[in-house]
Amino acid sequence: RCPVLYVHGNHDWRYSTKPPEGCDCIEDTLYVYNGLRILGLGGCPTYSGGPHQYSEKQMKKRIRKLRWKIRRAGGVDIVVAHAPVAGYGDGTDYAHRGYECFLELIDTYKPKYLVHGHVHLNYGTGNPREFQRGETTIINTYERFVIDIDV
Repeated sequence: RCPVLYVHGNHDWRYSTKPPEGCDCIEDTLYVYNGLRILGLGGCPTYSGGPHQYSEKQMKKRIRKLRWKIRRAGGVDIVVAHAPVAGYGDGTDYAHRGYECFLELIDTYKPKYLVHGHVHLNYGTGNPREFQRGETTIINTYERFVIDIDV
């Protein structure tokens, strides 16, 4: 009995008119559930001009707009993103590169987890599913991944 949360991926253009039933979009917000602070940052780097694609500068601005909410809540425990972190399981092609501003987000707020999708593990990149940066575990949740957290 817990909420089903999501952020937008780069192919979720229909969600603006018909969102998934029974789910809560946490795009650009800090969602708190039983004291667990979850930050939502969907989308991926701009590669075709489609919806839910953001430049590095745009993503950095989105994060900056959330600073006050994060500080007021005393930090963030989990970041739910669609795109990966630059240098941590991102792709070598233009469409699947990671955001460098996520590095600053991790280093500043030290969330326990940053989970993302977008880089499918069946693309043959050989990337591991998990990485560690400081206190943050970065997890590619492609297809599915279960994290047990006591709240």
